Amino acid sequence: MSIPIRISWRATALGLGLALCTAAAPAAEAQAAFPHKRVTIVVPYSAGGITDTLARTLAAKLATLWGQPVVVENRDGAGTIIGTSAVARTPADGYTLLFTSYAYTSNPVLRRQLPYGPDAFRPVGLMGSSHNVLLVTNRLRGQSLQHLIDRAKAEPGSLKLASSGPGSSPHLGAELFATKAGIGFTHVPYKGQGPAMTDLMAGVVDGMFDGMSSYALVKSGKVAAVAIASEQRHPDAPEIPTFKELGMDFVSGSWFGMLAPAATPDAVVQQINADLHRAVEDPAVRAQIAKTGLLVALSTPEAFGQYLQAETKKLQALVKSGVRIELN
Repeated sequence: MSIPIRISWRATALGLGLALCTAAAPAAEAQAAFPHKRVTIVVPYSAGGITDTLARTLAAKLATLWGQPVVVENRDGAGTIIGTSAVARTPADGYTLLFTSYAYTSNPVLRRQLPYGPDAFRPVGLMGSSHNVLLVTNRLRGQSLQHLIDRAKAEPGSLKLASSGPGSSPHLGAELFATKAGIGFTHVPYKGQGPAMTDLMAGVVDGMFDGMSSYALVKSGKVAAVAIASEQRHPDAPEIPTFKELGMDFVSGSWFGMLAPAATPDAVVQQINADLHRAVEDPAVRAQIAKTGLLVALSTPEAFGQYLQAETKKLQALVKSGVRIELN
């Protein structure tokens, strides 16, 4: 005996309507003006460092410009690889961005393999650059650069220099300094600038290369500055001599900028770049950036890409010249 099955035309129409709405939702979202929901900026360093500070300064202003929440998420560890690879796996729609610095260019040169490919990202915009300053703990205050070098030569490995992570600008700065000075040292890596600076102030380590973002700690007497690795003295810290003035031809520093997953649409990338410029033009944002000692140098996505290529070639040339920097 067969049992008749009755299907309501209303239920059929409702189901069909829901199916059509569900199918149309992604298309409608894709066509919506950017941004129409929360944007996440991933910083592959711990909270409290200059990269994190700059990202939060930008995020606050971008949230105002966009009328949408802009959240900064710290995903530190493994020399920035954890946070960087996480962004590489996200949808390429502009809603998850990477705000990073020097390790982005050093990791592909210094590490044997990475969990993301060389073309995983596209440049959005360079924000600026900063030169490294050799900072020392207060128990070494007043000691000259030559004194530190002499001690390191007399007691190989006794000089403990911190960094914000393997392959970071402070790490590479220390390695290049050691090569120039002909000394050895003990590298003490941390998960970001914040915890490294905490231990420097406590005297756990002897010194650290860091940008002018730490100058406030120098002025307050919490750490001491020996020399800055730039061509000229910094206008905000004219009392800090350059390494060149002290007899060492040594220039070192970092950059800070925004990147997005490689397939992010051109229109979205160009809009974010334009809004980064608008954000930095705000006097209040400029004032916050000035506190970090960053030299602002905004660029187009294309110019930022060329800058990254040039930085990579510099590192490759250093490695080929015999400077040995081994990372896990």
